[in-house]
Amino acid sequence: MEQTLRNIVAKIAEIPPDFDAQASFRDKLGVDSVRALEIVFEIEKTLGLVVPEDGYAKVKSFDNLLTLIQSIKK
Repeated sequence: MEQTLRNIVAKIAEIPPDFDAQASFRDKLGVDSVRALEIVFEIEKTLGLVVPEDGYAKVKSFDNLLTLIQSIKK
């Protein structure tokens, strides 16, 4: 699942998939609010789940995103 999420983020953010998992989406990876929503929608579509708004609002890095998605998948 981690590689799938990396690929989604990399595709939408237009960055290589080997980005630093602890890097800030906004400050280091250039993911603005529109791209962040695109990432969430693509994850929901690809993995067939619903990401609660209060969950993704707190996501600041890929590590945060991975933890959130893992908790939803349980």
